[in-house]
This record gives sequence, C-alpha cells and structure tokens, in this order.
Amino acid sequence: MPNQPSNDHLIPRTLIVRNMTTAQRRAQAAEPGTIIFDTDLGKLTVSKSKTVATASWELITSTQDA
Repeated sequence: MPNQPSNDHLIPRTLIVRNMTTAQRRAQAAEPGTIIFDTDLGKLTVSKSKTVATASWELITSTQDA
C-alpha cells in the first residue's frame, strides 16, 4: 500500500488568535464571529457586524460554576 499523508493536520492542538490594540480592533472590518485578543484590555473579543461604520465588538467573558 502506498504511503498515505498523515491526518495530523486535522487534529487541532492550539487555537491562534490575532492580537490587536483596542484602536486597531475598532478600525477592523471583520466578518461576524471573528475573534481577536485585545491587548489593551487583555480579553478576547468577537465581531458582531461586518463594516467599520457599524462595527460592534463584544467581550468574551467567562463564568465559573458556583
């Protein structure tokens, strides 16, 4: 049987998120669902709209079990 390519690239090991300052993030026209790490806030943010004029970014917050 001939050598077959490995499927290792299909097994995610890490998630790399783009880093930006708040000003860079606000100037970014991104597809809804785009995740960016805001280096000024030290938090992940997700885009809710596509155009810069109506750009809406939401902080991704975490919850802890009580």
